[in-house]
Amino acid sequence: MGVNHLWKVTCIKTAQKVPVGLTVEIVKSGTTAIPSAKEIKAAIKSKYGIDANEGLCHRSYFEMVDISKK
Repeated sequence: MGVNHLWKVTCIKTAQKVPVGLTVEIVKSGTTAIPSAKEIKAAIKSKYGIDANEGLCHRSYFEMVDISKK
């Protein structure tokens, strides 16, 4: 059984329909890898109903912090 990591992902630069400051939380199990663009897009769609451009769901547009370590 893997350890869960809770990531807080916050938009830091407007990514088309996704405004600065928009935040989602993503749980990843069994890995310390940052959330993928696909996971970020899905989380935004699920929480806000925004169909984000997956090509803009990466580190230069989003700050990703593992808050499970705090």
